Amino acid sequence: MSWIYMKHSFERALESIARAGYQYVSFGLPHEGKPAFDDTDPGEAERISGLLERYGLKPVSLVSTDVLSPAKPLERAISRLEFAKAIGVTELLSLGTTSYRKFPSEPISEEEMKPLNEAFADKYRQIGEEAGKRGIVVTIKPHTGNTATAAVIADTLRQIGSPHVRASYDPGNVRFYEGVDTAADLPIIAANTVSIVAKDHRGERAESDFPIPGEGEIDFRSLFATLHTAGFSGPVIVERLDGAAGAFNAGIPIEQLDERVVQARVNLTRLLEEAGFEL
Repeated sequence: MSWIYMKHSFERALESIARAGYQYVSFGLPHEGKPAFDDTDPGEAERISGLLERYGLKPVSLVSTDVLSPAKPLERAISRLEFAKAIGVTELLSLGTTSYRKFPSEPISEEEMKPLNEAFADKYRQIGEEAGKRGIVVTIKPHTGNTATAAVIADTLRQIGSPHVRASYDPGNVRFYEGVDTAADLPIIAANTVSIVAKDHRGERAESDFPIPGEGEIDFRSLFATLHTAGFSGPVIVERLDGAAGAFNAGIPIEQLDERVVQARVNLTRLLEEAGFEL
């Protein structure tokens, strides 16, 4: 995910990711405090496609929580879907609702969450219909609220009821926010999972420590074995590798980020192959 290089330009992120040996990229979050792209600009798809081609990268997903929110008009979601189709992206990745005013000390009551979750399901039912017309899948990933764990995501997907809205699984978020054993959690949703955000975690619930994937306390061997059994063939996305430094990778010198991005690919490649995947 290009957001690893949030302090740096989008193009510099692509350059580093390609140099580290990756062939695919996920993006959509800001770089240098501003959006990586403007999908309302008629020429933007050509510009972004040109950048990706320059660095030999294929886009696999667009982080699109910003435009898929129930508070935004459906037209914004449609614009993002059209942009995704134009650049060859087949997955829009999003968060669900948030169940904390301030994590972890100020949760929102179930009574307050109910209408928020219903509005979310209504909106994503419409988005799913539009996504299906364009051959695109929309995914929701763990982040408290109506995506907190695999079981919660499964309930949310049933409520939405669209074959074009499915799951992305982020074990680091499940462990960080919920304190749940992800090896036991993932099987509930594995068959409906189309991408993995391979975020590792270390320490207790709510402890902000996200090491290089494969070097923390997430049991990726078990997760990948579960996915292999389920017939998974989607992207495995590196989002964070800042360890206890925090700041979402932002406080780490770019040379160290480059080294960590390389090591993440090495670790995940090994773990995937050990689980039986052919890469």
